Amino acid sequence: MLQQRDLDRLDGAWRAQGAPTPDSLAPGLSEAELDAYAAELGFGLPGDLRVWWGWHNGAVDGVSSPGAAVGVTWSLMSLREALDQRARRLSSNDSPGFPDDAGDWEGQWAPWWLPVVTFDAACLFADLRTTTADGSVPVHVWDAVPDRVFDVLAPSWADVVNGWAEGIEQGHFRYSAAARRWDVPDRVPPRLRPYT
Repeated sequence: MLQQRDLDRLDGAWRAQGAPTPDSLAPGLSEAELDAYAAELGFGLPGDLRVWWGWHNGAVDGVSSPGAAVGVTWSLMSLREALDQRARRLSSNDSPGFPDDAGDWEGQWAPWWLPVVTFDAACLFADLRTTTADGSVPVHVWDAVPDRVFDVLAPSWADVVNGWAEGIEQGHFRYSAAARRWDVPDRVPPRLRPYT
């Protein structure tokens, strides 16, 4: 499960690169606010995500802010932005319901999927039905061509956070202050590619 030490590691990696992200983040949500959002969601909010949004609730200026970028691709969302994006994705489902068999899937967004970070039409999302006993939640990716949504990208949000931190620490993801964006200056090891 995601711990404060994981978040401190990511924050330190951002700061070492001179990225604006740490100073652009909104304050975290209180336990009462997290509970209210969970009630609106209709699913329990797993420990991983309670820690994540309790740390920072997106960026001060919203997901479009340059400071919302956590790394090369992904931008942070507030929990409100995540719930709104989930609602938009659910409303665009072509067919009602969700198939019991993944082989019958036709591109529907499942009610138990919650986006956490985004990039254009892509997002990393949590499958809220498969939270583990310790509060970890598996992470999946919805790409521009969502053909692998059922594959687990990472077993927990802690793995994603530490993947970003490791990529930055090892120089695979670098922040360019002149260009005001993240770059990938060299070949990214296969295990870190999902986090770019």
